[in-house]
Amino acid sequence: MPHSGQVDVALIAHGTLPNQKACEQDAQLAIREFTNNGLSVIALLTDLASRMEAQKSGCIAVISSVAGDRGRPSNYLYGAAKGAVTDFCSGLRGRLFKSGIQVLTIKPGFVDTPMTQDLALPKLLLVTPDRVAQDIVKAVEKRRDTLYTPWFWRFIMLIIIHIPGSLFKRLGL
Repeated sequence: MPHSGQVDVALIAHGTLPNQKACEQDAQLAIREFTNNGLSVIALLTDLASRMEAQKSGCIAVISSVAGDRGRPSNYLYGAAKGAVTDFCSGLRGRLFKSGIQVLTIKPGFVDTPMTQDLALPKLLLVTPDRVAQDIVKAVEKRRDTLYTPWFWRFIMLIIIHIPGSLFKRLGL
């Protein structure tokens, strides 16, 4: 990573939505997808954090996912990777706080992008990338730690994470 110039805001936004069934049958694919969605993000954050810590300012905004809040049968590999990113950001936020650096964890729900175009999603829960971008800008400006976007995902996930495990596995969510 070149060290010329200051980074004010960095947005880490990459990943794929793997085919869960294919990952269940192919350990190498599962590792590749976990690496893409989790470990590569953590590697980028590690380098970026050191750079921002040295400059003593900035904001690191990281797109994770609501899927990282609780493992679900339909996408648990993706959710596990995003959960790792979310937990890493939590620790990184604590580390960088003393240096004045904001670490924003972004947890989008369903966004209307090529990544979700082949999924049967409820239109009511599907938002545009522009809406997510507006929410991110506001969260950066307000120096938030975590952003659920759109806002109602905070409450949906609050319910989902509090469903007892014995019931959750029967619901097949």
